[in-house]
Amino acid sequence: TMKRSYIYASIFVVLFVAVLIVVVVCVTAQNGWKKNDDDTGEPFWKTDVVYQVYPRSFADSDGDGTGDLKGIASKADHLVELGVGIVWLSPVYRSPMKDFGYDISNYTDIDPTFGTMEDFDYLLNELHNRGLKLVMDFVPNHSSNEHEWFIKSEAGDEKYADYYVWANATYNEGKQYPPNNWVSEFRDSAWEWSEKRQQYYYHEFLKEQPDLNYRNEDVRKDMEAVLKFWLDKGVDGFRVDALKYLFEVEDLSLDEPVNPDSGTTDPDDPAYLEHIYTTNLPGTFEVLGQWRSLIDQYSDKVMMVEVYADVDDVMKYYGNESVPLADFPFNFFLLDNLQNRSLLTGNTLKDTISLWLDNMPEGKWANWVLGNHDNGRVSSRLGEDLVDALNMVLLLLPGTPVTYYGEEIGMENTFISWEDTKDPEGCRWGPDHYQEHSRDPERTPMQWNEEYMTGFTTGKDTWLPINPNYKEINVANQDAAEQSSLKVYKRLTQLRGEETFRHGALSYPTYDQYTFSFIRSLDGYPSYLLVINTAEEDREVDLHKGANFPLPDDATVVLRSSTDNAEETAPGSVVSLTSLPLLSGEGLVLEL
Repeated sequence: TMKRSYIYASIFVVLFVAVLIVVVVCVTAQNGWKKNDDDTGEPFWKTDVVYQVYPRSFADSDGDGTGDLKGIASKADHLVELGVGIVWLSPVYRSPMKDFGYDISNYTDIDPTFGTMEDFDYLLNELHNRGLKLVMDFVPNHSSNEHEWFIKSEAGDEKYADYYVWANATYNEGKQYPPNNWVSEFRDSAWEWSEKRQQYYYHEFLKEQPDLNYRNEDVRKDMEAVLKFWLDKGVDGFRVDALKYLFEVEDLSLDEPVNPDSGTTDPDDPAYLEHIYTTNLPGTFEVLGQWRSLIDQYSDKVMMVEVYADVDDVMKYYGNESVPLADFPFNFFLLDNLQNRSLLTGNTLKDTISLWLDNMPEGKWANWVLGNHDNGRVSSRLGEDLVDALNMVLLLLPGTPVTYYGEEIGMENTFISWEDTKDPEGCRWGPDHYQEHSRDPERTPMQWNEEYMTGFTTGKDTWLPINPNYKEINVANQDAAEQSSLKVYKRLTQLRGEETFRHGALSYPTYDQYTFSFIRSLDGYPSYLLVINTAEEDREVDLHKGANFPLPDDATVVLRSSTDNAEETAPGSVVSLTSLPLLSGEGLVLEL
């Protein structure tokens, strides 16, 4: 009798699991995502994690207090151990540093701040020897006003006269004005008067960053030559900066209309206007297509593009089957929609993830971004208790995750005094408002250990102050700890290699204000359930309540947030899905 009962029980379990897999797969069409392609020979950018390095702040090899290329090379083993595969390098080109490298005076040279071209070649070799890819930050919209092209253009040199966007002044009652009302992303008029040329030039960003004129074929050829220079060196692709601003309308007398939904009455605020004449114009897609064709002449390369826009406009940058454009435009919606803890709910997470997957053109590839050099750190925006859970979301969703340096250890924003502020965007707002606009707090030196200068430099100072919490939050301590955010991150990069996460369907069993969950499932392989408590208090969650499809009674813990040290949720433990204990902000990865 016992034997027969055992057989019946076994049959029941097998049937239940089979039914669960069928149900999960069936509902994904209405309540999730399913990957249909065979991934044989998938490109590296679909399987690897992108890790953004801000070069000034990663590691300093020469003791001057500023990070450099040799410093990054010295940490290549950390990147391998972390499990990332693609190093995206923020700009290291020669630059006057008015916008910390995004104002380029020579696109094919390395700024001495970061080292030499030989140092770059050494870094590239060190990464490639370890199986890592290197992606450059390509900044095509504008150059520095110290670039020889601009100097010659301002001087009226015939070849370079139209390399930038120049316009005559307008006059009203004897007073001189710019040609239109266009506003810079950094506030105030986007036009700057040149005494030398007796005309205005256009700058979407700082006045030291004049916009290039892509209606000039020579500009296009020169910028293609820049791409070819770095591709010939062996870099693995590009992240394209500020792409939507590449073109402006030809008629420079047109004023942009006021945005009635901006919430501001300040005409010098860029939000005041609807930027219909300066963003997402047809010429931008034409040039992007030309760059795609050039990059495709090389094997196994990637092109990622930065576009902050509404979802319909962003999706255009994928292109289509006949005219492919970017491999993917960066998905900033998680970042934009989760600017503070009050906005973080299970519903918001589900809706924001679906926003991308539901609008993404068929056959294209998703990506997920939670932090970068322009936004406050996850720990400071959303809470240190959520760091691990949000990394679980980032790394276990279908698509390519993008991690900003330091997020693997939960680095926090650093308070920067007005006297120590370096970011031009912060400096422009003055001592009373700089903290609302400065990006310095999320750009401080990487915290390697609890020793002198947190192991970042041997020098006496750093370009930005080190966060005082470096003795508690650093790589060495977290590497040695039994549980830590770093160890959670490393385990996540391992899990991503499993067939279920590489090819599995995505579905959402339950989500509400305080709970978010998704399942990754693949026929013939284990199914995994991620559950997150978005609340700021500990909770016991019943996942069966209001579930969108049947769930088993229990599951096995694979991974948990490093904040949790309870025996009942230790990896390997079996937990009940009707009474699942979760700490505030905790995430649990469970095998069903």
